Amino acid sequence: MKYALYGTIGLVIIFIVLNLLNYDGFNIIIVSFEWVTRYILPWIALYWFIQFVKRNKR
Repeated sequence: MKYALYGTIGLVIIFIVLNLLNYDGFNIIIVSFEWVTRYILPWIALYWFIQFVKRNKR
């Protein structure tokens, strides 16, 4: 639970800093989130699936 809080605080700080630097902070965060869900999360899910199969095979 505390890591979710840390992540949320981090995103808010990044959003504020990007807006102070005159960047579109909201768009950058949305594009980054889309990139992570498209390229990173499938590999994590595949790893979890492989670990699940290994544990249940024994």
